[in-house]
Amino acid sequence: MKNKNSHYEDLGFAKIDHHRIKRKGFPEVIFCQGKTPEQIGKIAERISKKGHDVLATRADDKAFKAIKKYLPKAEYNKIARIVSWIAESRLQFEARHILIVTAGTSDIPIAEESAVTAEFLGNKVKRLFDVGVAGIHRLLKNLPILQKASVIIVVAGMEGALPSVIAGLVDAPIIAVPTSVGYGANFKGLSALLTMLNSCSPGISVVNIDNGFGAAVNAHYILKLAEKSSQKNELKTQKDSILKIETNLDDMNPALYDQAIETLMKAGSLDAFYEPIRMKKNRIGIKLTALCKKSLKNKILKIIFKETTTLGVRIEEIKREKLPREFKNIKTKYGNAKVKIGKLDDEITTVAPEYEDYKRLSKKHQIPITKTYKEVLTVFNRNV
Repeated sequence: MKNKNSHYEDLGFAKIDHHRIKRKGFPEVIFCQGKTPEQIGKIAERISKKGHDVLATRADDKAFKAIKKYLPKAEYNKIARIVSWIAESRLQFEARHILIVTAGTSDIPIAEESAVTAEFLGNKVKRLFDVGVAGIHRLLKNLPILQKASVIIVVAGMEGALPSVIAGLVDAPIIAVPTSVGYGANFKGLSALLTMLNSCSPGISVVNIDNGFGAAVNAHYILKLAEKSSQKNELKTQKDSILKIETNLDDMNPALYDQAIETLMKAGSLDAFYEPIRMKKNRIGIKLTALCKKSLKNKILKIIFKETTTLGVRIEEIKREKLPREFKNIKTKYGNAKVKIGKLDDEITTVAPEYEDYKRLSKKHQIPITKTYKEVLTVFNRNV
């Protein structure tokens, strides 16, 4: 029998830790090496069913196909060997970024593992490749880029000296990643690892050989702590980013506007509306606007081009701050209805009965919609 208090899902071959996102800030990551494609696909499917994003490291083509079977929109970065699927976009840390630096071109696969992981976690990432100590002028020429970074991940094989050099030039924390790139005496990364551990430059932490993923997670937590420190006095709101897609119309039959709005809303738009505008040459027109998640961009564009006369649109990414919210089911004398509750700093500030629910109750009992709205609100307030 399944224990309702256990926070993992037992698949027999794997126990998926669905509670990890609450403890760590991101869901369990799939390490593909050693797993069959079928196991990888099933784990990815179960993680996504919980509404969590999916990240699979050390993935090959077979692992990608197995995940894509369940998640058609999953993406594969072949260099990084990572499969990712993001349910909802996140807002990146605004004023800070992670710089990924490699000693050589051969270190790029591990560097890309770091970069893709860090971006998956919601960080801004910049890359600086092939600036190793064998040609120190290449590094020094890019000193301004190094000095602007908030955290630097330095990926190096061979003798592994690059992190020590960079740490002596900047005040940002350095996360050193030894790679298994090198000749025999490199001992598959051991010599680079020992060099990094024995560095005399302060401010260096070292992860295991070829562990680009671990370096990215450490960098993410450094930025997360810095962000928390700067936001101590900010309101506790939820932040994300969405797309605003808009177009001007001056040659479309007004009778068709409602059809376009209705189709956009059914397709998943967060909102869709039109407003009158005065265009060039004093022409009267309509501006149609749709707000949507980034993942719905192509779907919304297709509808706008099909349902309107426009030849082009404007697209803008906008940031949102929302009250943390929850839903509560209310039992009234007319039937059940949901109430949306918004909280600011853990205090209830907004209560909104769900429109479709009290509209349904109004139709069912043939009574004014204002009556069902007031009843839902009254019952809620009575039980708070």
